[in-house]
Amino acid sequence: MGGWTEGYVGGIDYIRAVYRDWSPAMLCFALTLRGRRPPAALRCGSFTMAEPGCGHGLTSALLAGAHPAARFEAMDFNPSHIAGVRRLAADAGLANAEFLEESFAEYARRDGPMLDAVALHGVWSWVSAGNRAILLEVLRRRLAPGGVVFVSYNALPGTLAHMPLRRLLVERCAEGDGPLPDRIAAAVEFAARMAAQGGGWFANTDGVVERIEQLRHKSPNYIAHEYLNGDWTAFYHADVTRELAAAKLEFAGAAVPMEQLDDLTLSPAQQALAGEAHDAAQAETLRDVMTNRSFRRDLFVKGGERLGRAERRALLGQTRFALLVAADDLPESASTPVGRLSFSRALYQPLGEALAEGPQSLDALLARPALEKQGEEAVLRALILLTSLSLAAPAMPEDGDAERTVSCGRFNAAVLERHRFGDTPGQLASPLLGAGVPVSRIETLFLLAARLGEDPAAFVWRHLSADGIVLGRDGERCEGDEANRAELARRHAAFMQRRLPVLDRLGVA
Repeated sequence: MGGWTEGYVGGIDYIRAVYRDWSPAMLCFALTLRGRRPPAALRCGSFTMAEPGCGHGLTSALLAGAHPAARFEAMDFNPSHIAGVRRLAADAGLANAEFLEESFAEYARRDGPMLDAVALHGVWSWVSAGNRAILLEVLRRRLAPGGVVFVSYNALPGTLAHMPLRRLLVERCAEGDGPLPDRIAAAVEFAARMAAQGGGWFANTDGVVERIEQLRHKSPNYIAHEYLNGDWTAFYHADVTRELAAAKLEFAGAAVPMEQLDDLTLSPAQQALAGEAHDAAQAETLRDVMTNRSFRRDLFVKGGERLGRAERRALLGQTRFALLVAADDLPESASTPVGRLSFSRALYQPLGEALAEGPQSLDALLARPALEKQGEEAVLRALILLTSLSLAAPAMPEDGDAERTVSCGRFNAAVLERHRFGDTPGQLASPLLGAGVPVSRIETLFLLAARLGEDPAAFVWRHLSADGIVLGRDGERCEGDEANRAELARRHAAFMQRRLPVLDRLGVA
């Protein structure tokens, strides 16, 4: 772990994933909810965004495809990460994104335009104090006044339970000289054997046995980058707030809208206790203590303006929302930290039916009699929940839709071709959302077959079988080509009936 990695785990790539948390529409919605003015550039799509420590850079690449008028900088010091995303950018014709193979120190020496938004996913916990200081200098020097920073990090006190497990994995992986994935698997199995003996820390710490079992099903790529870095720090929220203050940043709120609703995480008595804190950062830390939170996704702003009540309401009223599932797939309830939350049919049925017609602003939704009857507060709360649970999403303004559609089309064509041989990046760019829409490999191959005019079942089976993949149904393995093609034909019929209309509505099919 020495040399150019500076203590960061090397020799194994990070997982390939796309994250929705810092898409422009999501950032604007979360900030507006908290009464903060979103950067005007984010709202109109002509922003400049940076992602230091971007991993495979898939989120920045997708956002670049969805926002042709914006500019993106993404950097990572792992050359294999950058090589892969540069190839995707070339295939997708992304002229508005730059993917840099650099360290934080090298990146900090660059000159460039002022940044409207910066995304720091996980890196705050995974890099040294020296590298955090470098990032602070970048934010101090290049983040524009009013700009926003997304920061996610391992949080205390919830991460305390993970620390002995991490130490165990680090020590076991350091032994031997075999391939790192093999050492990781052996370390997890060793931890499972220890847990099976019970007693001690295992017996007195809730969730440890379950966590180890989860790790047995995680990829070694995830485990390596989540647990094995030389620098691995969990933070109290108040300490992150004080550290970021050196770059003139102040906490603006949770990036996930539903995490802004105290009653979903705290009892009335706990809310009262948090309210006794005289300092906002300390109040947030008290919330974490009472919920035992282990991971935070926070938004910080640099001199962000506060919205008056009337202007906040006006901006929320203009915000459009889109449904990400079929209307009748909305659940009857959802799990929250304080228990199961029921979704009233009288509210969610007309809301789902309205959104299924196409993107709707909050004001347009409230003009419908069935929703007007429910009241503004209830409808807004429902949108907050649906958005946070990835059942709906805030949409971009109509201006610029034509340009986004063309750019998304180029990006999605490159993505569909990639799914001939694998299941990443697993998302298509939506011009409506200005963000990604998750898709399975089979769904992308169905879409690609339609573009090529090929029989969908035969086309998909040709690609899956080449990778040794066999389908199943009702717990039974499909034996032979004919059975697998028949299963794919059945799935394609369901895809055409239920999934394709949603993808069409979002502009990705």
